[in-house]
Amino acid sequence: MRDKLQRIRDRRMWVLACVGGILFAAFDRCGYMLRHYGSIWGISENPWHRTVFHRILLRLPVSVTAACLLLFLTDCLVDRERRGRGSFSERWEGLFRRKYWFPAVWLLFFAGFLPAFLGGYPGIFAADAPNQVGWTFSGWLTAHHPLLHTGILCGIFGAARGAGLSDNTAAAVYTVLQMFLLSGIFAWILKFLREEKAPAWLQAGTVLWLFLMPFHGMMAVYTTKDTLFSGVFVLCVMQIFRMCQRPDEYFAGWRRVWSAGGCFVLMFLLRNNGFHTLFLCAPFLLLLLRRHWKKLLALFAGLLLVYQFYSGPFLSMIHAEPGNAREAYSILMQTLGRTYAAAGHILPEEMDVIRPVMDEEALAQYTPDLSDPIKNQFHTEAFEEGKPAFIRTWLTVGWRNKKIYADAFLNTTCAFWYPGAWGEYLEFVCFDIEKENPAYPHVHMEPLVPAFYRYYTAVGTEASFRQVPFVRELLSMGIHFWLMVYAGLYVIYKKTYVRLIWMLPFWTYMGTSFLGPAALLRYAYPVMLGAPLLVCFLTAEEK
Repeated sequence: MRDKLQRIRDRRMWVLACVGGILFAAFDRCGYMLRHYGSIWGISENPWHRTVFHRILLRLPVSVTAACLLLFLTDCLVDRERRGRGSFSERWEGLFRRKYWFPAVWLLFFAGFLPAFLGGYPGIFAADAPNQVGWTFSGWLTAHHPLLHTGILCGIFGAARGAGLSDNTAAAVYTVLQMFLLSGIFAWILKFLREEKAPAWLQAGTVLWLFLMPFHGMMAVYTTKDTLFSGVFVLCVMQIFRMCQRPDEYFAGWRRVWSAGGCFVLMFLLRNNGFHTLFLCAPFLLLLLRRHWKKLLALFAGLLLVYQFYSGPFLSMIHAEPGNAREAYSILMQTLGRTYAAAGHILPEEMDVIRPVMDEEALAQYTPDLSDPIKNQFHTEAFEEGKPAFIRTWLTVGWRNKKIYADAFLNTTCAFWYPGAWGEYLEFVCFDIEKENPAYPHVHMEPLVPAFYRYYTAVGTEASFRQVPFVRELLSMGIHFWLMVYAGLYVIYKKTYVRLIWMLPFWTYMGTSFLGPAALLRYAYPVMLGAPLLVCFLTAEEK
């Protein structure tokens, strides 16, 4: 009987290894084709590499073997951990028996951010931050960017200017505050791993990962809402894990429910797609935790009311304009833009429907990995007026130009799922736009330690690490997406399907990010920061 069960288990492992091998081979070869040719449909004269499907088939033996080996090694690692803890575990536990270990770890992570701060003083003041301050001080308050983050930025800059301090000082104050908050969240991640009895090697590896990975330091000094959002996202994942693991304890009172509600509210106040990330999880949580459906329903109903109040009456009260809905239409823009730029088949009557929303000049601005050039000329009002006809036309054009649509979507999202992508970036710079406008912030990078500046410029702006094998993959967004896929495969292999609910926020967040204007590192940072939790979920025992 035991031998039979072992054979069934082995067969299941190979089946899942084949599924994983196909997925990883497809990610790898499609990404390779996009990077080198801009399309996955290129035809080669080499009969072995004639199409992308030939390339995937050739890669399958290696990828299937690697997937099977990973499943086997993960099994061995989990079994070994559950049999008992070794001497390293005992020594590691000894480090945390002191009373003040939590603030000490908090301080350690804060110190890990200092090289980025000293090398890029007063911080990476780029992306949306200059416009958030400049628009608000010019009298235009908009929810295009999260108002909570805008309020923090403008409050600090307003107070600094009122005290006669420079914009550089204001940016430095914000950066230090963000470093303090993010390092506290890092310490909380370690606290979570310890409380959930994660393996000692995972706890130690998490400390090294959070302390040494250069992108953590760069994001800590990056004045964009994505940094704080990423930290709150990880806190929300912890809340969901605990309510699934110990529901009777979690829902015994209202304290933990209020705690979850606070985290969830912060999540959608710091990023516009935070609300959708949560509510895509809601049906699955209600199904799994149906014994506690009343409190869970009250939690999500409360969140919905807060969101409706925030996006309606609250914006009217403070005279803020709502965000432009075009932010969610990047797929429409990119697919039609590529079809037009590639001389795809669009009928004249179809163009008559498209033109009021995106004219020929806008469509000609198509850029494979960024929708902003078209987005800036997208007429949202015209789209809303003729939405049904526009969607029908988009679908009709897409049916006729399937390969072009596929290329458009894959090019825009490639850096999210392909470790070898070169388009992702995290520039170590400051933006000074509208230089003659006193309402706008004028922040300039003034490195205090030139060596640190050269290091982070090489890592971020120049992406020199891409020349180093293994390091290139380790620091990419794509490898973290692959970790999500592998974690799902392992859970299915072990038939511990409830773990998929623990991981669900990662998938719902990435799903909404795939609809965004580009695949940037700051958009993928929540998944990168939450990577230790994904590994923890594979080793945690179900309650």
